[in-house]
Amino acid sequence: MHTQPPRTSTEQLLLSTAVDNALKGVELPEVEGETVFLDTGTLEAYDLGYVTGSIRALLSENGALLQSDRESAEMVVEARSGGLGIDVSGTLVGIPAIPLPKADGKGIPEVALYASNRQDSLSKLALVGYYHDGSNAFSTEPLVGKAHVHQYKLLFLIRLNFTDIPEHG
Repeated sequence: MHTQPPRTSTEQLLLSTAVDNALKGVELPEVEGETVFLDTGTLEAYDLGYVTGSIRALLSENGALLQSDRESAEMVVEARSGGLGIDVSGTLVGIPAIPLPKADGKGIPEVALYASNRQDSLSKLALVGYYHDGSNAFSTEPLVGKAHVHQYKLLFLIRLNFTDIPEHG
């Protein structure tokens, strides 16, 4: 029996790399030495666990003392997502693959003079930190990250792959 996960590894890597790129190099000196609770109640995103874990890692790397509950923290950091997704486009100059009935998914393969498959991922996140009295500690500008996988076929044989996902190599 053959099963497939809901998303391909490439889709998962595109999303997680876009998140990594959005958070890369972000400095939050305001959290250093502070007890911090990360509130993700307003955060909606694909791969919510990865996004949350990445933000927790960012806070920790910037010296925050992470707390598991709001009451034991001096500062609350709220995370929000403006978008996390993948745009897909493709072009084919040639003959598309033609499945044959009753052939178990086999058929006539694609014959491409030129074909492209482009997947571009975008992540937009933002963070706001505040103290229990409601006073502002910090607010980030939108943190934007991108990732891509672009594949091209030329004259039936030549395949070119371009990506900025290290694990995809």
